Amino acid sequence: MSGEWPEAGGAHYEIVLKGHLDDRWAGRFGGLCLSRLPGGETLLAGWVADQSALHGILNLIRDLGLQLLLVRQVE
Repeated sequence: MSGEWPEAGGAHYEIVLKGHLDDRWAGRFGGLCLSRLPGGETLLAGWVADQSALHGILNLIRDLGLQLLLVRQVE
């Protein structure tokens, strides 16, 4: 994501995963920005169009066997 906010619908989310993901995974998460955090965690952050898109991202996390630590909608 470019960091721009669409005019209507959707919301900005932060999703924290256990472990550091390599940059090659960034494209798999619907354009969310991938950042490695101290303590061995990965932050996915950005605009998610709607609840269906959010569930798609969460399903991918589950299917890849990644450990989900936090999902937070950011105002």
